[in-house]
Amino acid sequence: MNTSRYLPRATALALVAAFPSVFAQTPLPEVVVTANRTEQRVQDALPATTLITRADIERAQTPDLPTLLRQETGLEVSQNGGTGTVSSTFIRGAESRHTLVLIDGVPVNNLNFGTAALEHLPLADVDHIEVVRGNVSSLYGSAALGGVIQIFTREAGRTPQGSVTAQAGSRGLAQVTASAGVRLDSGTRLHAAIETLRDSGFNATKQEELPGTNPDRDGYRRRSGSFALTQELGGDNTLGLRLRDAQGTTQYDSQFGPANQADESRFAERGAVLEGRFKVGPDLRLNMALTSARDDLDAQVTAFPFFVNSRSDGGQLGLEWQAAPGQRVTAGVERTRQSLSSDTVYNQSARTLDSARLGYLADVGPHQLQLNLRRDHYSDFGSANTWLAGYGYHLTDAWRLSATASTGFNAPTFNDLYFPFGGNPALRPERLKSAELGAQYAVAGQELRATLFNNRYTDLFGFDPSFNRINIGRARIKGLELAYTGRIAETGVDAGFTRQDPIDEDTGARLPRRAAELAHLGLTREIGLWQLGGKGRYSGSRPDAGKTLPSYAVLDLTASYAYSRAVKLFGRVENLFDRDYETVYGYRQAGRGAFVGMSWQPGS
Repeated sequence: MNTSRYLPRATALALVAAFPSVFAQTPLPEVVVTANRTEQRVQDALPATTLITRADIERAQTPDLPTLLRQETGLEVSQNGGTGTVSSTFIRGAESRHTLVLIDGVPVNNLNFGTAALEHLPLADVDHIEVVRGNVSSLYGSAALGGVIQIFTREAGRTPQGSVTAQAGSRGLAQVTASAGVRLDSGTRLHAAIETLRDSGFNATKQEELPGTNPDRDGYRRRSGSFALTQELGGDNTLGLRLRDAQGTTQYDSQFGPANQADESRFAERGAVLEGRFKVGPDLRLNMALTSARDDLDAQVTAFPFFVNSRSDGGQLGLEWQAAPGQRVTAGVERTRQSLSSDTVYNQSARTLDSARLGYLADVGPHQLQLNLRRDHYSDFGSANTWLAGYGYHLTDAWRLSATASTGFNAPTFNDLYFPFGGNPALRPERLKSAELGAQYAVAGQELRATLFNNRYTDLFGFDPSFNRINIGRARIKGLELAYTGRIAETGVDAGFTRQDPIDEDTGARLPRRAAELAHLGLTREIGLWQLGGKGRYSGSRPDAGKTLPSYAVLDLTASYAYSRAVKLFGRVENLFDRDYETVYGYRQAGRGAFVGMSWQPGS
């Protein structure tokens, strides 16, 4: 990799870090758990980790998760149109099936395509989101090669809380959300959230690129609800139940059937977690959970109707042991039953997964060490072993250098193995060897991180001339990632830049839908009762379907006004300059849109 190409950008950000007196000094109390499956401060995590708080979600004003995530460093989100259409997330150039999505610790990637339906996951009941960039298969198993997006749902605090938010605007968008939480004298905490969203959409399909498609508007409807019950048992012990449900309808245009045909599909995303957290000794914690996740898709209004439902039910047991000051040991076992039902008859439709993991984390003096081992055994194709070794050294209290090496794997799905038209039961898991070098500057309220990464993939899934699934591919993705969050004077800053080289080593071509350069810059400023924000994002050109999608730059603006202590008025403009761009060949993204709303939080 030619580091001279990156030097000017790296130098600019380094100069920013060299003058901390310019910055407003604010504490960094944020704690994350995804990077090591135990609590640690954001800046202490060796894998590059981003925390999206509830305040960040409300400030962004976005109605859906893909729009929120495409503003993060190193993440590329492609979508077949507007709200609710199929989305794919690429972290550091990895395949979308190499992004593992968890909700409250439960994987929600479906079992037919191996991806998560991020477009259908509501934000109304989200407390915060943790994004880990880079391979952490040794902590989470299959699909975590590119990284992990973990969503944590809301639960009641110790004081009553409630809110109602409504917004409306361009393309017929109308969204209403409400949530409430309370703690009873018995130590029972209750929280519930509901949402309804309707978007009339736009003609997302480019008929000149995809002839034979319907030039009508493609809308989206979603209704969701969640419920959380937590019972305090005393002594830092809790028992909890979390339920979630989202369902609705997506309209789209297919190239199959007459051009005046209106296609639509129904979806349902459901989950349940029964969990217990217990402190069984002064230095030992025990976590237990029974989990269930469902992803249902029913496309009956189309030329070739079909339905496919995936379900995962399992149990988890985890231990955290504070072995010595600054040293923690984690361990866990999991068992999951995965099953698929469809109007297509699969050669096999169920399997079991047994997993065991062991981890060690040390933070002693200037040294940081992270070691993880994991073994996953599938009843249908066998086992996979993965590991991670990371080391960090603090040059000063603010500066840290780090290095990480790891292996990863991605299990074949039911489609890959057992689909009657092209499935291959002899398919092997995809494999990864990853190496990273990092430098970080972190001081109160500021974090600057630079990461060099080099990932080599083998046994990638592909097709033979008869369209049967085979292990055929090799890929290499190397690059540089820069990220900064903090405040300069009175302005909040969130900036990121990624230069990557995602190459198919068998052909020498760049991997589809991956740009060589990604960048974003977000600014926020509070002026009296006003809060103003703007975020610009850039993506370089990308290959797709034998074509080259041009580069694009988009600017979004937000504003809010505290009308009273309980009432806030807000508005945003998306794609201010009305750029015409595509993230998937044949599908345009939304043009300029304006939206306004109001939130009410009694007692705030």
